Amino acid sequence: MLLLASQCSAYMVGTPAPVSRTSGRPAARMEVAAPPVLEDKKQSFDTSIAGVPLCPLTVWDSDGIDLKAAVAAAPPVDRTLPDLIQASDIPEGMSELEYFRVNKDELLARLTASGALWIRGFETMKEKDGFRDFYAQLDLEPCQDPLASVGARAVVDSKNAMYEAVNKPSRAKFFVGMHAESTYMRTNRLGAFVCFKQAETGGEFLLLDGVKMVRDLDPDVLGRLYERGVRFSNAELPFFDFLRKLPEPLKPLKEPLKSLFKSVAQVAVAGKIDMELELRWDENEKDGLRLVAFSPKQPAINRHPVTGEPSWFCNVHSHSRKLRDDRDGELGETSGASKINITNVFYGDLAEISDEDLQHIDEVTMKNLASVPMQKGDVVLVDNYQVMHGRDIFSGERLHAVTWFQ
Repeated sequence: MLLLASQCSAYMVGTPAPVSRTSGRPAARMEVAAPPVLEDKKQSFDTSIAGVPLCPLTVWDSDGIDLKAAVAAAPPVDRTLPDLIQASDIPEGMSELEYFRVNKDELLARLTASGALWIRGFETMKEKDGFRDFYAQLDLEPCQDPLASVGARAVVDSKNAMYEAVNKPSRAKFFVGMHAESTYMRTNRLGAFVCFKQAETGGEFLLLDGVKMVRDLDPDVLGRLYERGVRFSNAELPFFDFLRKLPEPLKPLKEPLKSLFKSVAQVAVAGKIDMELELRWDENEKDGLRLVAFSPKQPAINRHPVTGEPSWFCNVHSHSRKLRDDRDGELGETSGASKINITNVFYGDLAEISDEDLQHIDEVTMKNLASVPMQKGDVVLVDNYQVMHGRDIFSGERLHAVTWFQ
């Protein structure tokens, strides 16, 4: 059952994508390279960090949003994302850490106004301890990964509350769709992504302005998603197809066994996973018989907890099975984690979202992407309630990390 937990992440699975979605260049072939060195030699099903507070509960504030007014109030097309902070901005004689400490209030105000800061060309953040010293000057308080209880992301450095940011060679050719770092239950307020080693090619960090998404989405599509809400299937347990193939004398046991397995699995999930998940049976010829884990119904648009501004807050781009298959090709025969880490998105009543609406969401998402080619020591500080993030395909060794903040 803990295998289910280990894969309930915001990242998708699939076969290699033929091209980069942001640049149109051919997909880079994987070079033979050692994987980044992580602190923990053995992946755990729980990546909680002792002494670091839990990720805060999600702040849901979506009732009564006037969509027409939200569209009218959306930022102009030229809103800067990300807002660039460069080492050359430091006055002569001032150290890098002093610059962050003295300008803390201004920098955090710029973060709220723009949605993300690209802090570029600094020496301090090229090392792990320097990265910690950087965020300490801004008085940012680390929290655990929203998915720490399910071990979806490895720990890079527990002392500095740092997690891995999708560097695995096995994921190099998968485009990481745009998402907020959030579960229905928990959402970090901010995230700081740091580059310790850029990929040989590709691997750009990607940003998406959720406020602009509200402005640019077709009003009918936006209205349907807001009114009906969404539910995500976060994972699948595919281990029960043998029940469809029971010998004839044992076929009457199928339904009682399904009831038993579901009850045991639901208890295991509730006791071990810090997420609200409902298990439901699904059966078809393509996928077989499996238990699917669903999050509760949630809104696709949410107000920002500080500004009150409505923003697109919906991981459909990363979770949709259709969009994932369109990007990466249909998932073929798989085993292990890849059989479990299969996500999808539905309306709140579990009705299918039309392919046309999903395609429209994808087109608007890709139109609004901001690509950030981070280099060693660069940090992108993201306001997680108004800006989504993702990652392009890459080749070679890559080591990016992230720390979440309350």
